[in-house]
Amino acid sequence: MKSLVRVEILGREYMVKSDEGEERVKKIAEYVNQKVKEISESTQTVSTLNAAILAALNIANDYFQILEEKKIYREDLDSKTERLIARINHRMNG
Repeated sequence: MKSLVRVEILGREYMVKSDEGEERVKKIAEYVNQKVKEISESTQTVSTLNAAILAALNIANDYFQILEEKKIYREDLDSKTERLIARINHRMNG
């Protein structure tokens, strides 16, 4: 069931409708707020919109990096699993 959660990003309040729990929504908003603040503080000439876009790009980069790491982990796990199965089969049949 969707609920409304009030969050604050760069001093502005937003009402977010979400199926996620309130604490999770607030944690995500805090993360986004921190990313936007980092951009805003590092380049003082950046508008709020540009800071939000750059923050979104940084967050997307983090996301894709995690996806790549997950893929590598999964491939490694699959490879190890196949080797273990082959060893078990060899011992059972040999």
